[in-house]
Amino acid sequence: MEKFALIVTEKPEAARRIAQALDYGGTPQKFEDRGVPYFLALRDRKLIVVPALGHLYTVVHQRGGRNYYPVFCFKWAPRHLVERNSKKIHTWIDVISKLADGADEFIDASDCDIEGSLIGYCVLKYACKDKENTAKRMRFSTLTKMELEAAYEERLPQLDFGLIEAGKTRHEIDWLYGINLSRALTLSSKGWSGKYATLSTGRVQGPTLKFLVDLEKEIQCFISKPYWSIKVEVELKGSIFKMEYERKTIIKRTEADVIVAACNRRSGEITNVDVRKFRQQPPFPFDLGTLQAEAYSLFRYTPRQTLNIAQHLYLNALISYPRTSSQKLPPAINYKAIIKALSEDHNFKDLTLELLKKKNLKPREGKKVDPAHPAVYPTGNLPKKQLSRQEKRIFDLVVRRFMAVFGDPAIKQSMKVSMEIN
Repeated sequence: MEKFALIVTEKPEAARRIAQALDYGGTPQKFEDRGVPYFLALRDRKLIVVPALGHLYTVVHQRGGRNYYPVFCFKWAPRHLVERNSKKIHTWIDVISKLADGADEFIDASDCDIEGSLIGYCVLKYACKDKENTAKRMRFSTLTKMELEAAYEERLPQLDFGLIEAGKTRHEIDWLYGINLSRALTLSSKGWSGKYATLSTGRVQGPTLKFLVDLEKEIQCFISKPYWSIKVEVELKGSIFKMEYERKTIIKRTEADVIVAACNRRSGEITNVDVRKFRQQPPFPFDLGTLQAEAYSLFRYTPRQTLNIAQHLYLNALISYPRTSSQKLPPAINYKAIIKALSEDHNFKDLTLELLKKKNLKPREGKKVDPAHPAVYPTGNLPKKQLSRQEKRIFDLVVRRFMAVFGDPAIKQSMKVSMEIN
């Protein structure tokens, strides 16, 4: 039987896109084994592209009972051995292992961040029987055909072992914290009450609970104090303007009433007009945090909602990988080509034409760098099918922020007017 290269991806949709991009005809064959999809693409050789299902492996207790601590003996094992409702994982691993038996080359094409690198490593090490040291790595930030082809042709000779070690360390520390502190709490509770009740905590859970307790104490101990603020409508040359009293808060109601009575329906005199001009620089490109903050500010989408929507746009090759902390846009992404492609959408045409008039396209970048990915940016691909209302909003937000970083500084003017009455 002819050997092939096995390409491991993180999710089924990514596997489909990668197979479609790498197949010379753009029409890879889809197969399914017990519900697990995989794709056959023909390029310089046969390529089998198979997805994982997120994390297939996790950290487990190696041996011993549950009624003691500290615990330091652990190992990595398939998730279905320790987690309920994970039976599908066993089938997934079995199918990948069977495919690996027919392969003579292994390529990791999972997402190029810590978690993605760890997922690919575990599949290659355990499901593919110790292929992690001989496997090659495809690195990409978008699922566009051009970038995926380049990632395959220029695949790296080894995996990202630095990121892999960081991922392993995070999972192992989470496990060590969680199991030891949870057992300490559970056993001390049983010793005090005589009754068994599982109490859990962990590296993230414990500090989060502490913040919540402190905040709740602050809320319960807060004593509200009434205050008053005074605002006025002023008529000037037939127009109405709103003004505020110079002191933002007044503690005594009687004092506020005196001020209102003294000013109501009286003529005032403008004593000072302070006009200031300042330059507002273009914004930085989106990292995940600023994208989530902007989406909440504009649309009230929770961070989780925004991430899920952005992830879907990424899998449809509309934006770059969203899980990034970078505020950098490298020239290699080809700013001009992306802007030209976006000009085909009438919603962006006027703005793109303004940018294309510039001799030099230079983005304003922030200081934050992510070794795995650049900032979030549109690929230049336009939606081929109808996007949902939420997807449209996030896609529009990413596109407009990308274009804004190439803009000129804005000249803004502020005016403060002071008026006296008596």
